[in-house]
Amino acid sequence: MSVDVELENLIRARYPLIYIVSWEEKRVEESIREVCQKRGKKMVVWTFTTGMAGNLATKDPIAALDYVINAPDQTVFVLKDFHPFIGDVAVTRRLRDLVYALKQSYKTVVLLSPLLKLPPELEKEITVVDYQLPTIADLDRLLESIIQSVRGDNRIDVTLTPLEREQVLQSASGLTSIEAENVFAKSLVEKRRFDIDVILGEKEQIIRKSGILEYYRASDSFADVGGMDLLKKWMEQRTTSFNEDAKKYGLPEPKGILLLGVQGCGKSLIAKTIASLWRLPLLRLDVGKIFAGIVGSSEENMRKAIATAESVAPCILWLDELEKGFAGTQSSASDGG
Repeated sequence: MSVDVELENLIRARYPLIYIVSWEEKRVEESIREVCQKRGKKMVVWTFTTGMAGNLATKDPIAALDYVINAPDQTVFVLKDFHPFIGDVAVTRRLRDLVYALKQSYKTVVLLSPLLKLPPELEKEITVVDYQLPTIADLDRLLESIIQSVRGDNRIDVTLTPLEREQVLQSASGLTSIEAENVFAKSLVEKRRFDIDVILGEKEQIIRKSGILEYYRASDSFADVGGMDLLKKWMEQRTTSFNEDAKKYGLPEPKGILLLGVQGCGKSLIAKTIASLWRLPLLRLDVGKIFAGIVGSSEENMRKAIATAESVAPCILWLDELEKGFAGTQSSASDGG
């Protein structure tokens, strides 16, 4: 079931409070607006800067929730970036009161935020929906719209073979619609064509902002690696294993490899050459650093690292110093994560 269908079903089923986790306000708003038009409902948006539908008197969160209670039926209220206020005792209590009031009406409150922040009191009252990033099909429609908008410009080459188009879309996978649109335009401005390296550079920005993973620009080749003929053959055979044809044929995507050896034997070099061969972003996670408690809570940072890697997938996740993570679970120097 798609997220849009799930959202429509929740509104039709009169769920009082829905919490949507997404960075893409525009996409979510458009989806909610379509549901409202389809079901004959009105959509009202609240922000801390403008209040409810531009009513500055409702900028205060409590005033906004009071507005919801007194508003007419058949309305969906979208409260943007409401998460900083949920921790307030008065706001939490008002939301719980709101649940019982909305159950007797045809009104729905949607909390829209990039972060999930719920106090224990509301965990049983709110339904959480993770709004997925654009699919390959969504990105393909966006790419096609950009191609059509610049097709008459002879200075730009937007011709793509089916394989090149698929590689461009795969490289943009994990970006929001705005990020993808921006980086497609940037690629055309800088390279006069759709360039995968430029698109992967946008993913590098995402990694930098996470503060946990390191992004490596892979420029090494297997010619730099001595020996390892079986591994080289295995990797080369799976160069196209992430494309759509491989999926249709039923070929499984490679899951991972474990490299063991003394320092300086080429483990790191091999990780870099794999990313270069497959033309995928290479993310380095220093496991020893996380479990040593240097960057804070081990569990939280590990979850954040995995979530970031998933957001830019497909990618190569390089787990470095893996053995230190196991040692850290019994080390007095660890943070207990």
